[in-house]
Amino acid sequence: MEKLYSTLKEISESNLIDYQNENYEDKYLSIDSRSLNFSKDIKDIFEEIYQKKNIDRSLDQLRTGKFLSKTENRSISHVKNRQSIDLFIKKDLPTIRALKEDLIKKNINNILILGTGGSFEGPKLLLETFSTEASEDFTFSFITGPDESEFKEKTKLLDPKKTIFIVSSKSLSTTETLESLSRAKNWLNKEIGKNSKSHLFAVTSNENKAKELFYKENVFLFDSGIGGRYSIWSMISLPALLAADQKIINFIKGGLRFDELFFKNKNLKEFIKKISFQDIWNNNFLNFKNRILLSYSWPIRSLPDYFQQLEMESLGKPNNIDSIFEKTSQIIFGAFGPKAQHSFFQELHQGTNKYCVDLISNKKDRIDNNLISKQLSAQKILFEKNLDDFKNTPIEVNANSLFNHFELSDLDAINIGYLIALWEYRTFITANMLGINPFDQFGVEAGKKISNSF
Repeated sequence: MEKLYSTLKEISESNLIDYQNENYEDKYLSIDSRSLNFSKDIKDIFEEIYQKKNIDRSLDQLRTGKFLSKTENRSISHVKNRQSIDLFIKKDLPTIRALKEDLIKKNINNILILGTGGSFEGPKLLLETFSTEASEDFTFSFITGPDESEFKEKTKLLDPKKTIFIVSSKSLSTTETLESLSRAKNWLNKEIGKNSKSHLFAVTSNENKAKELFYKENVFLFDSGIGGRYSIWSMISLPALLAADQKIINFIKGGLRFDELFFKNKNLKEFIKKISFQDIWNNNFLNFKNRILLSYSWPIRSLPDYFQQLEMESLGKPNNIDSIFEKTSQIIFGAFGPKAQHSFFQELHQGTNKYCVDLISNKKDRIDNNLISKQLSAQKILFEKNLDDFKNTPIEVNANSLFNHFELSDLDAINIGYLIALWEYRTFITANMLGINPFDQFGVEAGKKISNSF
């Protein structure tokens, strides 16, 4: 392994400047990827590491639900859960639809979700993406932290008799969520009294704790092997299911479709592997420690936040002492593209730091040639321009940026599910190349213990 590292280091320190663009396309999306000095020799070295680590076996374990999280000593089941979509439609969907009908019949139109982390990011993203459906019957709002001012702000104009709370927590032990639950009970009791408990619902893996706190019929369970940042595929998405159940079903089917194609389509698998290899190459050898995620479609404006959590919580670990790679996660942040142009693009284009960029867009916008598409096209031109094109001009910029451009063939539920599953595999391969477990989070657990000690 040390010899492989020396070769990578030697090539990275050479004076070679070779930018390459490569493309992949299928019926769901297209990817345009721009790399620096990622030659065939470099790719072959990464492939050798991939084979030595037997990552194909790890991928098979992920698919079959046999890959383990050391933190919880549980098998990871979010991929396997996608395979159970037909059972979900038959068993769980009727119950969700019955709940929706009951809420409408009782004139309940306010749904507050108490949750943080993956219990917040996933449902929020889905509700925003399918906002038309989400606004028909209910108003949704999230309470994410322990600050009482947030609770007061979100509830001050609501009628308790027309409001329910959904407590979304895998363990039902998250301190900030339990504090919010206590406030919700007090708020409901003042107006409703004895019947307030009927306005409390739980989505959790902790069945025993749920039975203590909630009516049995108000508890929705999901598998304990589904981690928070992967729980978008589970019952954690109950709010979005209440708003647009068929869209969410199609979303899960989109993730399942990627699972199937990834193991069947060699070109797709190799392209995702290469993106993962380049993430490590850029971070460890080219000093591109920052990666910016930009969405150029308003309905999926929160994808940068979602992917930030997915990657930085999965890859944010100490380096493995047996690994040749010293750096693990890149620093990942982002925003809705048109907004970001008036926020941090000045640093991106003329600052002194180095950035990779992930762009996410929708093909329809490009066909319509609307303003958002023109803005994206302008940024790509800047990223691909040669530095000499701007030299000694007032608009001299940091051209020749490294980027991946993911363009959905259509902004529908299947394609969005497909893209998120793609990102999960990208993250999983990167983690295994680095020799870290993407499902462990000892740092987060340490923070919880210290908070609870005060």
